[in-house]
Amino acid sequence: MSWAGDTQGYAVRPAGPDDLAAVTDCRRRWVAERTDASDPGFEDRMADWWVREADRRATWLAWAGEQPIGMAATVIFERMPAPGAPTARWGYVSQVWVDAAYRRRGVASTLMGAVIAWARREGLVRLVLNPSDESRPMYAALGFREASDLLRLDLSGR
Repeated sequence: MSWAGDTQGYAVRPAGPDDLAAVTDCRRRWVAERTDASDPGFEDRMADWWVREADRRATWLAWAGEQPIGMAATVIFERMPAPGAPTARWGYVSQVWVDAAYRRRGVASTLMGAVIAWARREGLVRLVLNPSDESRPMYAALGFREASDLLRLDLSGR
């Protein structure tokens, strides 16, 4: 299944079990933009994670022909049941990345459109994310708003 974007030289579709290599490639290229991405055990760790997280993760890939050019992922959380209240699920969107050669062409917006449409079909009550400063205008245009009701405790680097 492909989403909007086909007329602009790319297509977005959900990642399936056979797309691990494409997701791994995108992740390595993303990290390589900021730092050294050489890591001989990375592919094995990605494969373990891909299997371990499959039941609670949904991933989308953007493709230009046979080349993966972007991705987005959502981790699904389900609230603990409560008496008299329906059980609800929500998603944390992460790993939204587009190859530098394809940025500012609507690829990230198309990826996020696919995520949002999927989340609505799945009955999720909300999507949350932690955007970069550069991506905030895109997310605002898609309807995301600031949330001041969260707290955070960083546990690394005590």
